[in-house]
Amino acid sequence: MPLRNAPSPVPTTLRFMASRIGHRLRADQPAAVTAGLRGRLEPLLRSLATAGVSAHWQEVQAGGEWFDTGLDLAPGEAVSIQAEGMVWLARALDVGFGPQVGLWYRVGAAPLRKVLGPIAWLDAASGGRLSFTTKPPGEFAAQDGAFEPDLTRKPLKGGFTVAVLRWPEARSAALAQAKAGDAALFGPLVAEPERATPYGWHYLWRLGEGGIFSNDRRHPGRLCCETHADVGILQFPVDHPLTPETRIDWRWCVEELPSRFPEHTAPTHDYLSIAIEFDNGLDLTWMWSVGLPVGTIFQCPLPWWDKRETHWVVRSGAGQLGQWLDESRPVLDDYRQAIGGVEPRRIVGVWLIANTAFQRGRGRCDYEGIQLRTGETRTVVT
Repeated sequence: MPLRNAPSPVPTTLRFMASRIGHRLRADQPAAVTAGLRGRLEPLLRSLATAGVSAHWQEVQAGGEWFDTGLDLAPGEAVSIQAEGMVWLARALDVGFGPQVGLWYRVGAAPLRKVLGPIAWLDAASGGRLSFTTKPPGEFAAQDGAFEPDLTRKPLKGGFTVAVLRWPEARSAALAQAKAGDAALFGPLVAEPERATPYGWHYLWRLGEGGIFSNDRRHPGRLCCETHADVGILQFPVDHPLTPETRIDWRWCVEELPSRFPEHTAPTHDYLSIAIEFDNGLDLTWMWSVGLPVGTIFQCPLPWWDKRETHWVVRSGAGQLGQWLDESRPVLDDYRQAIGGVEPRRIVGVWLIANTAFQRGRGRCDYEGIQLRTGETRTVVT
């Protein structure tokens, strides 16, 4: 039988509730958006119209429906959004997420995408009708935007107000005019959309793309993670045999942990970890906990993930934050202890996971030297 030795979630849940009841933190939005998007943006839009910029406002309410904007985008058209609002999982406890976690869009028949932030470019390469929805990460059944039929929850509250801006083909002058009018509202928009995803890696589509992970240009082979009120899984596809000899090695330097409470409950499940995906669809993550003892093993507390993901605490507390630490794990032995059952034969992916969606805190971590090894067979990941 697999080992599950996490403490009761009740004390953590009660501590978390006590910390939240009686006050609600402001939504984590850029200062320009928090002040009221319409009030700040509409006066600028009147002047930007002369530069060829048009705007469309869209309300995207929580509830899982796709909202048709009525906008037909040309292939490759320059389109940006400014968004404000929150979707609440538990408003009384201040548990919710902003646009960078749960605002999704589709353009025509292209796969769904998550916006990269409250102020961001959209990908309109394929062209087509623009639609929006809001959904917690992981609740899509397919990249065509269909929802997971087995995930049912009480209707969520809240939503997002979205301004969709369509820019002229030669947009440099219009962008300069916009930034001169309000640098905070338009500063994140550079002349050309940037993709900083590390080479060879990709974001898990279920959680969407983001700007969480990047290469450290000063140290080749090092990956940097910096997350705030966001969530992402960076994946590196591999095909590596799994035997009793197989190990995963890595070095990491964790500067800041994202959770204030033990991470084995849903509203406190903000964490940093490295994981392996097996050919049976399951994954095992080795995480750094703020307070759970080293050796704690628990099933992911989130819907959908609770049937697929298992966590193993390999570091705990703040005593070694800021230090480079070497790790090495016997993969099959850990799998047998943590998951059990019919054993997979191959490793098909290495993941880096960063979640700060629930408490909307910050997490910072660097990785290097990631490799899988089985005898003389080595798969270097970074």
